[in-house]
Amino acid sequence: MPICDKCGSGIVGAVVKARDKYRHPECLVCADCNLNLKQKGYFFVGGELYCETHARARTRPPEGYDTVTLYPKA
Repeated sequence: MPICDKCGSGIVGAVVKARDKYRHPECLVCADCNLNLKQKGYFFVGGELYCETHARARTRPPEGYDTVTLYPKA
């Protein structure tokens, strides 16, 4: 039985795997604003999951470069 990375309890039923971490679907939320990331997409920054807004706030491109979000083809 996988253990949820967010709440620490066992997962029975639906499970979400993000990289090597497992979470309940309802625990797949931004570490800052608790926005559910299930249909939004997510970003790993420092080992935590963030929505695009908060991931951008935590990362800065090298001087002279702009941040560009790339989405994989479905």
